[in-house]
Amino acid sequence: MVIFKTQSECEDSNVSSPAVKVNSVEYHLAALLLMVHSARSAAYGRTIRLPKGLCSRMHVNLLKQVQDLFENSYGTLNHLASVRRFFSPARINLIGEHIDYCGGLVFPAAVQFGTVIIAQPNGLGTIRVVSINEPGKVEFDPAGALQRSTPPHWGDYVKGVFVEYGKVNVEVPGLDVAVGGDIPGGGLSSSASLEVGIAVLIETFTGYFSSDDNFANRQALSWLAQRAENEFVGVNCGIMDQGAIALGKENHAMLMDCSDLSISYYVVELGDYSLLIVNSCKQRRLGESAYNKRCEEVALALSILQPVFGISTLCELPIDLVNDALDRIDDPILCRRVRHVVSEHDRVSQAASRLSRGDIEGFGKLLNESHRSLQQDYEVTGHELDTLIGLAQRQPGVLGARMMGAGFGGCGLVLIKTSSIEQFSEVVGTAYRAEIGYDAEFYPVEIGPGAREIMSTNNE
Repeated sequence: MVIFKTQSECEDSNVSSPAVKVNSVEYHLAALLLMVHSARSAAYGRTIRLPKGLCSRMHVNLLKQVQDLFENSYGTLNHLASVRRFFSPARINLIGEHIDYCGGLVFPAAVQFGTVIIAQPNGLGTIRVVSINEPGKVEFDPAGALQRSTPPHWGDYVKGVFVEYGKVNVEVPGLDVAVGGDIPGGGLSSSASLEVGIAVLIETFTGYFSSDDNFANRQALSWLAQRAENEFVGVNCGIMDQGAIALGKENHAMLMDCSDLSISYYVVELGDYSLLIVNSCKQRRLGESAYNKRCEEVALALSILQPVFGISTLCELPIDLVNDALDRIDDPILCRRVRHVVSEHDRVSQAASRLSRGDIEGFGKLLNESHRSLQQDYEVTGHELDTLIGLAQRQPGVLGARMMGAGFGGCGLVLIKTSSIEQFSEVVGTAYRAEIGYDAEFYPVEIGPGAREIMSTNNE
């Protein structure tokens, strides 16, 4: 028997989650489903449909992979108190794309995919990290003067978090670490998942917490992880990714103010409908994309509008003043960027309101509007995403669809009638392969809790 339970919850540290027990039959079923997933027909891409609750149990397989890598890299795990295990989820953003670095409202949620981390003190004074997803071993002195790798390396995301904790005088012991993720494609914040997971690891091993209030501590942890990506890795991401992953709540979306990381939680009840991740399988590298360019463009637009309207962020500009604002900007590119930011910010508030009222159809229309704005005004979609989302929007049972994340590849989000998922996967998968030349992937979404330590015992 393998037992998983939550050791810490970001909402209430005094409430323990019930243990999730996974028997050997479920374990092997999960492994079988993974094999089926990998072997799905190339004619229409890959999809996996799981019984409710089993998605989280798939981490049994991921945990085993990470543990095997740990033992192959460092030797047999000590199964006593010195071994710590963590899970840091990915996130989706229901709506509010390219808003987080503009200081406005976004609407994310933590999901069942994520990063498993296993760590144990090594007595060497150094940090050693291996990954099932990336080659090579990262090794460094956490107290040393760390430098970003040239060329960029996945280990920079780990190093950056240690650098930020070093700035607040946290002394981290030498650790052996193994990580592994099952996050599909791009747009679900695999980098932030790793960063937040490492931050939770550091605070667990050092006992460092910025506040006695658990929510406030997770807010501080989020800002720290964001600084690691901004300042050490060199990617100008906003706070949404780290905040959603650190502060996620099961079955809830977060209306998040990116200016101060305040959050209102909304229950996600979709009735006969489900959220489906569609992966274009077009790879992108965030730092090599036009992401940073968009950050620069909105900053320039703000510098033009700020003295006129007295705003500190573009998201403070009311939607009814957007045309007046655009008249004051000569550059048509900057005009399009402003129009997206202001209209998308308005859609976030509308989406939270419609979801709370049970207006699922109205919520879906906002998703379509969001994609159109990202395509035409922010210009971050690309042929692959536009093909995939366009196909999705035309299918029976679909209420709305849009790209997620930075764009230029990666994933989208579809609001679809649950009974239509299988047919959708076949039809869209076939058409996408015919147009693009390779498969798309499809993943039903479960909304789960934020990053946390997990405990496991193996009695088999």
